[in-house]
Amino acid sequence: MKKYFIIASAILATLFATNSYAQVVGKDIKTKNEISVSYGALSNSDWVEAFGEVVTVMFGGKTKQNSAVGPVSAEYFYRVSPVVAVGAVGVAASFKEDMLGKVPGSTDAEVKTGDYTRSYFTLMPSAKFNWLRKEHFGMYSKIAAGVSFVNTKLHQYVEGAAHEQDKNWMFNWQASLIGIEAGNRLRGFAEFGMGEQGAILIGIRYNF
Repeated sequence: MKKYFIIASAILATLFATNSYAQVVGKDIKTKNEISVSYGALSNSDWVEAFGEVVTVMFGGKTKQNSAVGPVSAEYFYRVSPVVAVGAVGVAASFKEDMLGKVPGSTDAEVKTGDYTRSYFTLMPSAKFNWLRKEHFGMYSKIAAGVSFVNTKLHQYVEGAAHEQDKNWMFNWQASLIGIEAGNRLRGFAEFGMGEQGAILIGIRYNF
């Protein structure tokens, strides 16, 4: 349900921004710095977790997603020219899965035999291309690439089983093909593309 709410919100943000564009007659934006926070859906880590579930099933195991949070992003950009801005993007996401199995010698329904939590913390240098940059409205594209640090904690409900923890890393990226923002110094925005921030993300941005 949360994912569908995000998608609907992104569509509404797009319609609002498009309507705002028809009313823009002001100067080009003059601020140099911007910070933003956003929430996305259909991220790279979402797909990694979905693929992991498929592999688990193929090898006879069963899991059930308990909860998922993120991707939540924070960004900073500095405009080096009217069009180009450079900066960094930080992203966090977390997934919890229940492991399912049957009690030996029992034909009853499956029970929870353990759980694992996997967290992704991503840092990516980024570049943003502001191809429309008005006081109250903007359109842009963004690319970013960097590293995700992945922390996995496994807890098995078996007597004598030790808790396991694994730390790893993976290459990660974001390509937002279209970004739309509307407002004054404080703006709402929506982006559409693919990557660790999500195929769709919405957020707020402050220019200063």
